[in-house]
Amino acid sequence: MPQKIYAPNVHLFAFHLKVTNPHNLLWDKCNNILSQKLKIASSLEIEEQEGYRVDLLKDKTDDNVALNFDSQVYLNSTPLPITGFATPLRIQDTYALTLNLRRPEFEYDNNNQIKTKPVDIHFLKLLNPSGCLMPDEIGSSLGQTILLTVWYTPEKQWLPWKSSQNRQQIRDLANNCLKEFIPSNYFCPDFNQEGQLFGSPIFEYGVPSQNKNYSHILIWIFCEPATSEKFVDCYSQFVNLYCYYHKVVTAYHLSRHVYQVVRQDYQNIEPYIDSILQEMPVDKSISQEDLNQCKKHLKDIPQKYLAYSRLIRDLDHYRLTIDINAQNYRREIRDIQNLNPNEDLSLLSRFVEEDCRLFSEQIQSDLGYFQHGAALLEKALTAIQGRIEIEQAESDRATQSLISQKEEADKIRDRNLQTGIAILGFGLGAAQVGISAATYIIPQQQPPKPILFFGSRLHPFTQSLLLSLVFAIIGGFAGWGLSKVFQAIAKPKYKL
Repeated sequence: MPQKIYAPNVHLFAFHLKVTNPHNLLWDKCNNILSQKLKIASSLEIEEQEGYRVDLLKDKTDDNVALNFDSQVYLNSTPLPITGFATPLRIQDTYALTLNLRRPEFEYDNNNQIKTKPVDIHFLKLLNPSGCLMPDEIGSSLGQTILLTVWYTPEKQWLPWKSSQNRQQIRDLANNCLKEFIPSNYFCPDFNQEGQLFGSPIFEYGVPSQNKNYSHILIWIFCEPATSEKFVDCYSQFVNLYCYYHKVVTAYHLSRHVYQVVRQDYQNIEPYIDSILQEMPVDKSISQEDLNQCKKHLKDIPQKYLAYSRLIRDLDHYRLTIDINAQNYRREIRDIQNLNPNEDLSLLSRFVEEDCRLFSEQIQSDLGYFQHGAALLEKALTAIQGRIEIEQAESDRATQSLISQKEEADKIRDRNLQTGIAILGFGLGAAQVGISAATYIIPQQQPPKPILFFGSRLHPFTQSLLLSLVFAIIGGFAGWGLSKVFQAIAKPKYKL
């Protein structure tokens, strides 16, 4: 015989970034569920407003910010009334939809309020027709939480549910509720933890660190009358709480995608650098072909470094997102605690104290590890630049040496030319002087005798030529000497 449950409720908390397309996804999904799955004519109409936390229902009032509706479903051909509400709102940069479908606790018969009867556990399938509330169907960018609340059947509420036997029965009831609610063709999340909240047992399914097929579902078995009232009083805080919860989880899941990309790039960096260094000659000069290849690497490495650094930045961005929203999550827990000073909220705080801390530490560890890849790229770039600078310096020295040799040769040629000009000038001048002085030194013979070179006196003309030659030689030596003196004076004493 199927288990009985009383007044089952399903609460959908779905979150979608405002900047994510399509931005109106949640409202369209909600209207589709209402019209196509529940045959309800009412639909959400949104009116955007400024503010941090804004109710977006167009026709809202001060007392009611939700779209309320009624419908009925059929269980074993028996019509059963259901009620519900949908609340659209925006929390800073995030759209949030809360959708409630429930079997009411009371109904009216001839204006008399009477309790509704417990229903078979199969009724939960009717609150999720065709799996329309599952994450794959909603498709919100930040994920969602589904909270199922069922009352322990009235005839058992008086039992001490904290006893081991009854606690196991309640655990089995929670598992059966989950199986009934989720269609067989959808992934059923793994059990995560159980605890107590507002005096009643609650069971959490879905492990936040698991990225694939992740869904977050809570089964809350109301065993105390005050549980439902306290939940209603804190409903707004629970919406905020799950918003920050999913921002943390989504940031961590996205960081794992980035981690895979960075990890692959990191593994490729060392072989890439090794191949570059092996191409560079160590004990010989770099050829022009090698130099061109090095220049190519100098262009490629900064691009790789920039892309790699951006991935590192993205990882750090997700770590910061986790830390910020973990703080927001703590604030909401404090608000719930202030409304319920004597309640134990350890089941809620466990997420921020354990999961958030581990997420942040994991990403911080990844950052420390992958930073070595950026350092390797920097060192490779520095090594190539240093090798090229050394080669350039050697080339500059060789070029400068050739220039110096050429300049020295030019200087020697200039000095030789100056010396030759000085010798020639002084020699010609002295020869002119010798010719001019010959008329006074050599006596004129009348009549002149034949020119003889041996055995008789030379002809005066010959003597004049010889005299001018002697003067020219003396003048040339004088010019050579004076040129050396002037060059020595003009030569710098110290080389700079």
